[in-house]
Amino acid sequence: MRQDAGAGGEARVKVCAVIPAYNEGKRILPVLNTLDAAASVHEILVVDDGSLDDTFAVACSHPACETGRIRVLQHNPNRGKGAAMRTGAETTSAEVIVFFDADLVGLTPAHVNSVVLPVASGRAAMALGVFRGGRGATTLAQILAPNISGQRAIRRDVFQSIPCLTKAGYGVELAITNYVLGEGLPITRVVLNDVTHPMKEEKLGFFRGAASRMRMYWQMLPYLARGLFRRRRNRLVQKDRLE
Repeated sequence: MRQDAGAGGEARVKVCAVIPAYNEGKRILPVLNTLDAAASVHEILVVDDGSLDDTFAVACSHPACETGRIRVLQHNPNRGKGAAMRTGAETTSAEVIVFFDADLVGLTPAHVNSVVLPVASGRAAMALGVFRGGRGATTLAQILAPNISGQRAIRRDVFQSIPCLTKAGYGVELAITNYVLGEGLPITRVVLNDVTHPMKEEKLGFFRGAASRMRMYWQMLPYLARGLFRRRRNRLVQKDRLE
C-alpha cells in the first residue's frame, strides 16, 4: 500500500523518480520497493549506466515493471552519473524529478515524500535530502558538505537548463547545486533520519574503494571552489549594497 504524501496531500504535479545505477544489483530492490510505495511519485525510471553485474536484470524483475510504473533504461557502455541523470530527465515529461541513489539503506516512503513536496508544492526549485543518524561517517560528510547529496528533488525545467553535467564526474551534485544557487532560485534542505548507504571501501574493498574515494574528491574540487567563490562574491555584493 502506498503511503500518503504527507500533511499537504499527494502532489498535484507529475513527479518522476530517477535512479542512476551502476553495479547495484545487490542493493537496488529495497530502494525500488520504497519508491513504488511513495504516493508522491508517479513514475520511476532506473538508468543502468553500463553495469557489469546484474543490475539491469534485477531492476527489470520488480513487479511494478509489468504495470509500467517502473521502467528500466540502459547505457552501454558506462557514461557517468551525470549522463544517467540526463537520460532520465529527457525520458520523462514530469514537471518534477527526484533523484535517489540505488544503494540507500533505511529509506522510507515518508522520506521520499518529504523530499518531493517542497518542490511539487512550488515552495522551492530544489530540495536536498540530508542524512542524519543513519551512520556516523555518512552523516558527518553530509553535515560538512550537504550540497553533495545525491538525494534531491528539482524542477525538470531547471535541471534541463544546467550545462555540462555529462562531464562533471563525481562533481555532478555540486554542479547542480552551484547552478541553482547562481540562478538565485530557492533551495530547501530536508533531514532524512536514519538513512545511509555503504561506504566505497565496503563495496569495492579497501584499496579500490579508497582509490575511488580519492578520485571522487579530486573531481569535486573544481565545483567546491566555484561554489565557495560564488558565495564569497555574493556576500561582497550584498555588503556593497548595504554600504
